[in-house]
Amino acid sequence: MIRKAGPADHEALAAFLAGYIESSMFLLGNLDAYGTDNTDHPHGTTFFLQETGDGIIGVFGATNGGLLMCQIPRLTALEAQTYAHLLRGYTLRGMTGASDQVALILDALPLGGAVWQINHDEPLCALDLAKLDTPEAVLRAPEGNDQDTLAHWFNAYMTETRTHPGGDAGRHRAKNALGSDRVRLLVEGGQITAMTGLNSFARDVVQIGGVYVPPELRGQGRAGRVVAAHLAELKARGYARAILFANSDHAARAYARIGFAHIGSYRVALLQEPVTLGTPA
Repeated sequence: MIRKAGPADHEALAAFLAGYIESSMFLLGNLDAYGTDNTDHPHGTTFFLQETGDGIIGVFGATNGGLLMCQIPRLTALEAQTYAHLLRGYTLRGMTGASDQVALILDALPLGGAVWQINHDEPLCALDLAKLDTPEAVLRAPEGNDQDTLAHWFNAYMTETRTHPGGDAGRHRAKNALGSDRVRLLVEGGQITAMTGLNSFARDVVQIGGVYVPPELRGQGRAGRVVAAHLAELKARGYARAILFANSDHAARAYARIGFAHIGSYRVALLQEPVTLGTPA
C-alpha cells in the first residue's frame, strides 16, 4: 500500500529513514526541519509511505520546490509507475537519491524531450568522525567583507558542478552564508583560501557540500584540509558521522585521503527547465 504521510507518521518515518541515513539525508533533514505538512518553504516535503503489515518499507518525497527524493530499497519498475501517476501535475526540477532507485523513477516519468542540466551518478562516501585526524588549520564563519568573494566562489562552484540554477544565485547564497553556522572558510596568511559547508544534517550525521578552492590555489590539499577542520569542529559539537557525494572521482580521491570511504553511488539529476508532469504512458 502507498499512502500520503501525516504528522502521526513522523516518528516511524524518521526511524525508517535513519536506517538508510547515508542516502536519506535530504529526506530526513527536511522531515526534521519542516514536518510532513509544510506547503510554503521550498524544502517542505510531501512524503508518501510504502507499507506492508510489517510497517514502512519505502519512502518517496516531493518538495514544494520541485525536487524528488526516495528511499525505497526494494523498488520495482511497476511500483515506480505508481509513483509516476501520483506525480501527475507536479512541476519537476530534478531528483536525487540512491542511483538505482532514481533511475527507475526517472524511467517511469513522462519527461518526453526534457533536457537535463546534469544527470549522473556520483561516488557516495562516508567517514566515522572517531577516525578523523584533525589538521592544523584556521577556520572562520563568513563575514560581511567576504560577500563579493563568496558570490564569485559560489557561482564558480555551481558552474563547475553543473548545478547552477541561473540568475544571481551566487550572490544570494553568499548573502545567506554571512554568519552562517553551516559555512566555514579556510584562512591562510590573513586571506580566505577555501570554502566548505553543510548540505544537510540529521541526528548525529552531517552531509558536507559546497567545497570550493579557487583554481590557482588547487593541488595543495586545501579541499581535504578545510573539510577535515570543519568536521573536527562538528565532531566537538557531538556529530559522529559524515556523508558526502563527490562530483568526480578526482574529488573522491581527495576525500579518501582524509579518511572517507566509498560506500555506493548517488544520482544527481537536474533539468535545464522545470517540467510539469502529465499522465505516464
